[in-house]
Amino acid sequence: MHHQSDLIYGEAYKKYKVSSPCNVVVVGAGTAGLEAACTAAEVGCHVTLLEKTDKIGGLSVEISKIPAKKRLADFPTYLKARAGQLENLTILTNTEGTLERVRQYHPHLVVNATGSVPILPPIDGLAQQLQSSAPVFSILDFIAEVERYPEDLSGKRVVVVGGGAVGLDVVEFFVSRNAQITLVEMLPTIGNGLDASSIASVKEFLQKGQVRQLTGTALTKVLPDAFLVNQNGTEETLPFDYGFVCLGMKAYAPVLAELSDGFLGEPVEVLNIGDSVRARRIIDGTDAGRHLVLNALDQMGFLDIIR
Repeated sequence: MHHQSDLIYGEAYKKYKVSSPCNVVVVGAGTAGLEAACTAAEVGCHVTLLEKTDKIGGLSVEISKIPAKKRLADFPTYLKARAGQLENLTILTNTEGTLERVRQYHPHLVVNATGSVPILPPIDGLAQQLQSSAPVFSILDFIAEVERYPEDLSGKRVVVVGGGAVGLDVVEFFVSRNAQITLVEMLPTIGNGLDASSIASVKEFLQKGQVRQLTGTALTKVLPDAFLVNQNGTEETLPFDYGFVCLGMKAYAPVLAELSDGFLGEPVEVLNIGDSVRARRIIDGTDAGRHLVLNALDQMGFLDIIR
């Protein structure tokens, strides 16, 4: 087994190599999937990376469309360049990672890296309004429209439900556009789980934007132009011009069970890595994925240490 301190990005090949032919299939070309695919290819595996959309890079590429998050694009850009140098790594976009498709590559190791999706609980009216023409949006809807919002939104009412990292990204964006913002959070504090430096930055832009903060407050109903919330038994209607439900992200692994069951009893290892295990920081999910892949190859007897 290899410790995390043993390796850094892109250098697995300096310490390890496969001792016999090994086929690896990775499903999902976000940052965790790209890192897993590159690492496996660099130690000598023949790797096929399947991505159901027409582009690679995953959520980090989408989030980097938010002006304050532009630097996030650096990491997937690096991974794409790294992948492009590996002749034994094939990337197929617009390709679903179904069991039938994966079997075509005769894998020894299958890596599921399908990422995460927004948390959208069964709140009254939420699904209906998200699917309508009402100005109610998830974080992915916000990103899709991010370049279309006017630079000056003075007088426009924005209500953001969710005071974690996802919701705060949205709030920061609209503070810079002078909107009238209300932030709703179910927990007693804003920014739960953020590090001290991030919390300091959050406090600064919340104060700058004179953001109304409703903590200990739950969203109870979504209307086309307002959120109904409850704070300690007191109900309030929050009208908006733009309403955002940003309750974080959750693991998304729609093909994992099919792959695990499909290879049951066969000498094929199926791994689940990155955000498809649990949503977390991009760097953490990617780190974990890289080391899980190396450990799996090691345990299966494919990996030799270069001396």
